[in-house]
Amino acid sequence: MIECRNLTKSYGELEAVSDFSLHLEEHEFISILGPSGCGKSTLLRLIAGLEVPSRGQVLLEKREISGKKIILPPERRKFGMIFQDFALFPHLSIEKNIAYGVNGSRSEKQKRVVGLLKLVNLQHLASKMPHQISGGEQQRIAVARALAPRPRLILMDEPFSNLDYQLRLQLRREIRGILKHEGVATILVTHDQVEAITFSERVLLMHKGKLVQAGTPEEIYQQPQTLWASSFVGEANHLSVEWEKTSLKSSFGFLDVPAEIGKETRILMVRPEDFILVSAPDDEANGIVKTVEFSGAAQTVGVELKSGETIQVSGSPHLLWNLEDPVKITAERYLCFNSSGDRLDGFTAK
Repeated sequence: MIECRNLTKSYGELEAVSDFSLHLEEHEFISILGPSGCGKSTLLRLIAGLEVPSRGQVLLEKREISGKKIILPPERRKFGMIFQDFALFPHLSIEKNIAYGVNGSRSEKQKRVVGLLKLVNLQHLASKMPHQISGGEQQRIAVARALAPRPRLILMDEPFSNLDYQLRLQLRREIRGILKHEGVATILVTHDQVEAITFSERVLLMHKGKLVQAGTPEEIYQQPQTLWASSFVGEANHLSVEWEKTSLKSSFGFLDVPAEIGKETRILMVRPEDFILVSAPDDEANGIVKTVEFSGAAQTVGVELKSGETIQVSGSPHLLWNLEDPVKITAERYLCFNSSGDRLDGFTAK
């Protein structure tokens, strides 16, 4: 439905978005994930028609709507936008906020407003003013207002960032369900990796204006293409390694890796949950417990290896570890990267 071809947006010497391409199918949910300042919001504004590309095109159903100039203005694109500050009209009641963008007769407008209030389960707030309801309620009303004109696409710019943690979790699930119910395609811009992974069917990872990697949430997390991607999406341990005769030598033992991969490998990436940690006598241990961090559903153990490197191991909160305990570390899954920080394809330890 939406295609961006080689989009670039420059502000003087700065390229906020650089040669960025994406496609979005009908009813699909995608996330644009990246750190603050990487160009995510600029990309969203290019798609919305609020910015003119310096180079490249935006197409809607194979028809160009932005290029060297705005061909189809924002108000005619039938895109809804949801912002982090909700942007409700403070002088209008909740029902009038929702009705603002609805076309049709008075009865048609009223029917649409009633239906949307029911959809977001806030019928009882129809006559309230925005300042009289909570932040979570305001965000659901913002979603209802964006859906009111029956848009073909919803663009969401960090919509949950002003809410507390538990409310973010709850609203993310609720709003995803609402948008799925309406069958509207959605692009979510966020710097929150958990938000991107749990909200979307596909994630586009962005860094310094460029597309770094695209794929399903599972692919982005389990098969990062660069060391930077492995650190930004989830926690990652990066360990120096070297090829020695027929094996890859690491600080926690020798690893059986194909020679054509192992000889090029300089850094090993291991997720904290992919390490196995067991108690061991001093003569068998390859590490010492240095920190123990309890976080409710999991426990993170900091282990100093004999090489001097420190790794983080995630495991059950029910296992008790004491500081200075000798332990033996092994890894059941890891990825190999070369000296440039690029993943070496063709091998994943399992």
